[in-house]
Amino acid sequence: MQFIYDKKIDNDCHQRIKACDDIFGEKIRKEIYPVDNNIVDKFSQKWTDEVDITFKAGIKEIFKKELPEDFICYIISSQYSMDVEDGIAISVSSLNVMIRMICHEANHYMFRRSDYKDKYFPNMDIEDAKEIFTIVNNIYFKDIMETPDNGWKKFWTQRKEFLEIWQSNNL
Repeated sequence: MQFIYDKKIDNDCHQRIKACDDIFGEKIRKEIYPVDNNIVDKFSQKWTDEVDITFKAGIKEIFKKELPEDFICYIISSQYSMDVEDGIAISVSSLNVMIRMICHEANHYMFRRSDYKDKYFPNMDIEDAKEIFTIVNNIYFKDIMETPDNGWKKFWTQRKEFLEIWQSNNL
């Protein structure tokens, strides 16, 4: 996986956050963290070949397709990580849980390109559906994530319910 800092992507992510009053019912935090080449290198070093192999296998098993070759992991200065058009933007504040955050945001990226929203969440907004769906990360990435993917508190009940549906249909 390629890790880079891109000022335009960073600014675009800040604008997306500015446009929100809250995120899933929680007050937006506005801290900004410095990003430099040393920080980007730390992300690259933590993403070992073993992690990459397990990650790509998990993505393929969940979504029945490979992560695109041109997928990029941008490191950004805002408090919030997010999926972007050609990959994901991971907050520099996530360094200690970097693998979990990459798995979480890559799940969002792939979810948007799948038919799972219509299949599992036909009457739900995609932003809510993608947050519930990340519960499956705890199955496929448990050997590489630093901590479980608990997601947003707002969705805890729905995540637990969906996990049972996923397990009965996919395991």
